[in-house]
Amino acid sequence: MGSQNKVVEHSGVVEEVLSKIIKVRIVHESACASCHAKGACNASDMQEKIIDVYPLDIKSVKKGNNVIIQGQQSLGLKAAFIAYILPFILVSITLFISYALTNDEAISGIASLAILIPYFLIIKYLSPRLQKSFVFTLKQIIE
Repeated sequence: MGSQNKVVEHSGVVEEVLSKIIKVRIVHESACASCHAKGACNASDMQEKIIDVYPLDIKSVKKGNNVIIQGQQSLGLKAAFIAYILPFILVSITLFISYALTNDEAISGIASLAILIPYFLIIKYLSPRLQKSFVFTLKQIIE
């Protein structure tokens, strides 16, 4: 087991074929969405997402093809770290440091939330670079 790379697979439909990438529409479902009782429950959660995929042979892919795409499972952990864990750590550290310096809860609270503005601006600025590391590939075309 140990060091093998685990992959996540999704089936989807090719929405658009561009020069180097294809856009694939996938339906992301929570566990509730596939439940037989979802019609009687308000907890169902289905979202459609468009994913950029980099196929090796783009000539064989056509709009409307059903495909299976895959990505590294570790990328999901990296995305969760960047989107949730790192901001939480940043807010917590800022809260404790600003409270130690000012001894004022209001200023500390505002400062700890305000630190998220430059954080997410930096993430927005680095978005093209981050996007290159979150890559899905085409596994197969379903006939």
